[in-house]
Amino acid sequence: MIFFRRSKGYSDIQVVRAYQTGDKKVQQYWYDACLRQFGKGTFRYGSLTDYDREDLFQNSFILLWEKMESRQIHVVDDTIWVATRQGEREVTELMAYFMRIVKNKYLELLRSGKFIVEINPEITSSGDDIGDEFADDPFWDEDPEVEKDRIVSQCLLSLPKSCLEILTMFYYQKKSLEEILAERPENTSYAGLKSRKSKCMANLKKRINESFAKAGLK
Repeated sequence: MIFFRRSKGYSDIQVVRAYQTGDKKVQQYWYDACLRQFGKGTFRYGSLTDYDREDLFQNSFILLWEKMESRQIHVVDDTIWVATRQGEREVTELMAYFMRIVKNKYLELLRSGKFIVEINPEITSSGDDIGDEFADDPFWDEDPEVEKDRIVSQCLLSLPKSCLEILTMFYYQKKSLEEILAERPENTSYAGLKSRKSKCMANLKKRINESFAKAGLK
C-alpha cells in the first residue's frame, strides 16, 4: 500500500543535482513529493489494484530517477534541460514531467488489455477529453509512431464509459459479442450491442482522425 509523508521543500534544481550527487535527504523529499502528487493526479485512473498502482508509481519514478542520475536531465545556468532525440529541451516543471511519465506508463498498461478501465462518469459522460493537462508540454519527446499510439489511447479514453468498456472488451480482451452481452445486462440484445459497437468505433475513428490532423500526422 502506498503511503504519504510530509517533507521540507526543495527546488527542482536541488532535486536534479541531488540525484547526481547522492544527496539522500533531498532524494527522500522528492520521493515523498512524487508519492503525494501521484495520489492526487491518478484518482481518476480506474480498475487499478493496490499492486497495479504501486507498480505504476515505481516504474514511473525509476524512469525519472535514471534520467536524472544519467544526466539526461541536467542543470545548465540554473535551468533544467532534458536530452531528447531532437536535442536539448527545457523542463519548466519537474513534477509535471514526472506526471507525464506516469500518464504514458498508464496508457501502456491500458494497451496491454489487462483490465477494463473505469473512468469517472463526470469526465466521460459528456464525451469530453479526460483532461490530459500535460498534452502540450514542449519537453516531451515522441517520434511520430509513438505519438500516434498515444493519441489513439487518449481518444479511446475520451469516449463515453459504455463505449470504452465495449471496445476494450472486444478489441483488447478479445471477447466475442456473445460474451460481452452476457457480462453487460444493460445491453439487452445482440443486434443492439453490435450496433452500439459499430457506432462507438465510428466515433473513435472520427476522434483519432481529427486528433491526427491537429497534430499534423497522417
